Amino acid sequence: MALSDGNKREYTAEELAVLAGVIDYADRMLYEDKHLNVLGGMADSYGYVATSLAPAYRLLRKNAYAKTVVIDTELQGRLTFRLSPNEATYPNSSSGYCTPHSPQGRLVTFVQPGYESRSKLWGDYRVVEVRSFERFGGPEFEPNVRNFLRMGVTGDEGAGSVQDLRGYLERLRKPKPKAPEPKPEAQVEQPGVVEPEVPATIAPPPVEIPIAEFAVIDEPDSEPADVLAETDDEWNPDSPPAKLEDYYGLSERFFTHQTIEQNQIIARSPIGPMFVEGVAGSGKTSAALGRTKMLTTFNAANVVDERIFRDILGQGQDYWSAEYAGQFSQESCVGFVRTGELIQYLQETCRRIDLPDLPVHEFKELQTRLRDHRKLTYSPVAGRRWVGLPQSRDGHEATTMAWLRATDQAMARRLADLMLESLPTLAEIESQYQEQERPKVDRVMAPALGALRARIAELADELRDPPREGAFALDRLALRLVNVISDVRKQVMGSKLIWTIVAGETLFAADENSLARQLIAKKAALFLRTGQRLVFVDGAGPIDQSIQLRTLAGEPVVWGDDTKGQLDAGQVLVRDASGQNFRGVVSDVGHLFLRLLPEATDRIYVLQEGSLRRLPRDVGWGRVKLKLMAVEAERADEDEAEEDGEAVQEPQQPGQPRYATPDTVFHRFVRRSLLRPLAALPDLYLDVLTASAKHFPKPELAKKIKAQLAQFKLADDDIDLLLCVGHLLSRGLKQGGLPALREATFYQAVFVDEVQDFTEQQVFLMVEQANPKYRAITVVGDLAQKLHHGSTIDVRACFPGHSVASAKLTENLRQTDAPGLALFSAIFRAQFHGDPMPSDVLLARVAETDSPIARPQLVACPKEADMDAAIIETLRAARRHQTVAVLFPTAVQASASFQRLDARLRELLIDAELSEKVNLARRHVRHFADVANAKGLEFDVVVIANVDRFDLSDPSQVNRLYVGVTRARRSLALLSRKASPSPKLAELMATFDSHSASGAQ
Repeated sequence: MALSDGNKREYTAEELAVLAGVIDYADRMLYEDKHLNVLGGMADSYGYVATSLAPAYRLLRKNAYAKTVVIDTELQGRLTFRLSPNEATYPNSSSGYCTPHSPQGRLVTFVQPGYESRSKLWGDYRVVEVRSFERFGGPEFEPNVRNFLRMGVTGDEGAGSVQDLRGYLERLRKPKPKAPEPKPEAQVEQPGVVEPEVPATIAPPPVEIPIAEFAVIDEPDSEPADVLAETDDEWNPDSPPAKLEDYYGLSERFFTHQTIEQNQIIARSPIGPMFVEGVAGSGKTSAALGRTKMLTTFNAANVVDERIFRDILGQGQDYWSAEYAGQFSQESCVGFVRTGELIQYLQETCRRIDLPDLPVHEFKELQTRLRDHRKLTYSPVAGRRWVGLPQSRDGHEATTMAWLRATDQAMARRLADLMLESLPTLAEIESQYQEQERPKVDRVMAPALGALRARIAELADELRDPPREGAFALDRLALRLVNVISDVRKQVMGSKLIWTIVAGETLFAADENSLARQLIAKKAALFLRTGQRLVFVDGAGPIDQSIQLRTLAGEPVVWGDDTKGQLDAGQVLVRDASGQNFRGVVSDVGHLFLRLLPEATDRIYVLQEGSLRRLPRDVGWGRVKLKLMAVEAERADEDEAEEDGEAVQEPQQPGQPRYATPDTVFHRFVRRSLLRPLAALPDLYLDVLTASAKHFPKPELAKKIKAQLAQFKLADDDIDLLLCVGHLLSRGLKQGGLPALREATFYQAVFVDEVQDFTEQQVFLMVEQANPKYRAITVVGDLAQKLHHGSTIDVRACFPGHSVASAKLTENLRQTDAPGLALFSAIFRAQFHGDPMPSDVLLARVAETDSPIARPQLVACPKEADMDAAIIETLRAARRHQTVAVLFPTAVQASASFQRLDARLRELLIDAELSEKVNLARRHVRHFADVANAKGLEFDVVVIANVDRFDLSDPSQVNRLYVGVTRARRSLALLSRKASPSPKLAELMATFDSHSASGAQ
């Protein structure tokens, strides 16, 4: 049912009035921010800095609102809401203005006329009408800032549209001019004037008639253009040419006009990863960008009480709590694409949805940055340096997560042995010091190396054990090693550690209480100044079984309840293993602890050479500077210069003695021996492939890679693998250790486009760039469009140890306005990928199309000249604002065709080029390209040349053709050199003809 003129007039006036109020308020806020903000961005007396509101209100002035939704409710009557794509507030509640994060905005984002539900606040409710708006752009914007370019209406009152709303009302207000009545008397009064003019007016027509005929005769020469013939009726009224002329990204309308399935992705909680599958053109990328926009625009002003949120939306939507507010900025998030073709395309879309600062990176950029960070070309072997492999390498298995797991366990086993083998010896460390200093070094290094070896042995046992499911053996290994080294240094080298020597044995402790317990455990022979031997006892008597209790007459004494008093009274003597007798005094930990304190007056003594000497007590032996050996030149360690300042020595004058603490030298030696192997990943990979090729999923491939690595050359797949290993090793290490082993900086949120075209290891590497606190990750893709790295990918395996939410988009939105093409795409998937046959909804859309549906045209071009002519005529017929791509099975064919046609296209002033990389998004250019280069993009008109060259028995070739046919939004032509199509293509066309005919009926 068509919308009545009265409703159009009423709605237009209503919306223009609301729009004027919104723009007036935005202008007012911009004025106040510029002229009335007395702080001007400076802090007030409390230190609070008010951020400028100007950016938000500039966007409000630009976009206003995009949608009006009318809802009939049971409890509150008819409600009207107007959704803005921006977060700027507008306090006029009667306007129904709402923002995307408000409860009302979250609802009206996806509802359509007829949508019904129930809420606590509204009771039963039903959406009765939706009005969609588009704004003017370019030089037309400012004169029409209080105007809409177009309003589309669907609802109970009918469907219709209005172009140029202000102009529409003005045209209605103007009275229609009346045609002037002819005056026959004027013709009678001047017969002489009329008579001579008759021959003059009759003579020109014979001259004009031949000109008109020549124009008509030119038309039949353009028969190939009928392949892509279109009518204006086929155009989507929501996309007028005025809006399309400057557009080459994805449509920004998706953010305010979401499907229910897209909304489940975009409005999902920030916590946790999500995998979005979908058919070509289903809005997967739009959903990923939409989720990113929701994250980056969520701030404290958008937080609402959960009770209010649930009263409107119930339990069907994720509530965003205040802990997420302000945590995601555009600059802190990132999108990854496989190649450069999509970067400018997505950046234009980001600009249109007000995400101009969101970085979109090619995977190669991430790989290069991490490769430099990990210093993958470094080798500890003198004279060795790793370089790239010039040619690509086959072997998809080496890019899987299974291969990464095998590498992880093989490296873990090798490192377990290597760590114990490479620990420095006492002789190596003490050789750094002058001869007279070495005893002092030995007394500290011996316990330090002993403690370190014990801890490393425990860690080695952990590495040899298989990791639990979903975990990696190497996970956080660098951090674990740094912690072990740090713990040993604190345990043995601390500046406040107490050191002593008893009976030639060195003891150390963190405090007097610990030292007292060690002395008792060692059964140390300790004395008071008075010569009394300390007797450490438990319930059964003296702890030291080598001493004996004797009476003054030399008789043995059995420990009893009164023995302690007898010892203290001097009635019982203590005889040690040498036969010497001493007076004794009972002692325990508390008694000894008090006498070990620096402020104690009653000190502890030890017997040395027949004399009592005070128990030696020193502090911080590990931090005492000792004299080093003189060297002519010191080879600087390339990593130590960056080591947090700990290993940096004080500058010394030439010829002056050099000093270093045992702790410094111990740290340098241990760090080098334990951490250097982790930083030399290519060498380690070569080592494990040499020793453990049989443990990899495909031993033959492992041997092939080993032979390549033996030449010290790294393929791209090897770099990806080693970067994954490097990430596992470095997790959690933010400072300390070697710089190459530190954790890279995280992004707050990550989205990955066309995930199926990456390897599993590449996906793992990209998603691991997300902050683990939130793991706000969105990956989107379609296995039916996989063109690279084999024919399969297990996306869930790329998230080890984590559950992955998933959503599947099944509606082809790209070809919504060309239901015939959408039907063809659906039948293609059903025949070649096993998807269900087209839905009844799609068949109904085909049946409801008034004009003839846009069909894929299969055209036979037996000769090369025929195909060239068909391509040229298609390009000539394309409208100026349309995007056009001529796609080929291979880049070689695209290049050859372009070279043949280049001169002719220039003569016809058709701007065309061979598009290989980032320039596919240039709207005015007619692109000749390999199908793979058009991946992820869309065009109004698509011509697939040499369609007969696609081998439809090869899954990868099937995917390439599917990518090609689904790039078209308006028109699709399949040009074949063969007179009859291949059996599978013929079956596809026959199935399409059958379903399109039944749908039309």
